[in-house]
Amino acid sequence: MKLKERILNKAVELFQERGIAMVSPNQIAAALDISTGNLTYHFKTKANLVQEVYARINPETCDFIPLEGTLTLEDFRQMMVRFRDFMAQHSFFFHDLVYILRTYPEVKKVYEATNLMCLKQVKALFENFVASGLMLPEQNGINYDFLTHNVWMVGAFWNTQSTIFTSGDLFESPMDLVDMTWYMLLPYLTEKGREEYDRIREQVEEQKSTA
Repeated sequence: MKLKERILNKAVELFQERGIAMVSPNQIAAALDISTGNLTYHFKTKANLVQEVYARINPETCDFIPLEGTLTLEDFRQMMVRFRDFMAQHSFFFHDLVYILRTYPEVKKVYEATNLMCLKQVKALFENFVASGLMLPEQNGINYDFLTHNVWMVGAFWNTQSTIFTSGDLFESPMDLVDMTWYMLLPYLTEKGREEYDRIREQVEEQKSTA
């Protein structure tokens, strides 16, 4: 494996363990048993290193949003399952999201552009559900811009809130990103959508009870 690849892999490993703010290029070099000069030959600054790490994560960001064929509410649920797993794999980025965006403007620029694309895709998914009769049209206070934004906020900051918030005895069971966003669809469903929703929920509960 080339040294540049080893540096990136070790950086991600240390970022996962300690958080991006707490890891320096010197620490990455020491962990690899190389000189700092050897590291800075490949990545002049920590900002360059963080940008490269994010460049490798970014292409996956919107890959799990379905937009083709006949879409069902299960497609939305599976989208959130894949996003939850994606965040778990790259938790160092989402835990330090605000710090990263404040500290690394080049990462922020790409992140904002990617988010805009993802938001458009999620809204298009809801529009598909409206067209197929699963969700209500925009009327009587129903606003899919709001729903799209709320789903994004819950997803983007799920890792952060799970770090700073403990439910104690308030809830019967631990909160899960998939269940949380899945529940958010309920007020927007037609009768047809509610039937599909209930059918999928029963299947999920069955799977949980037999797991």
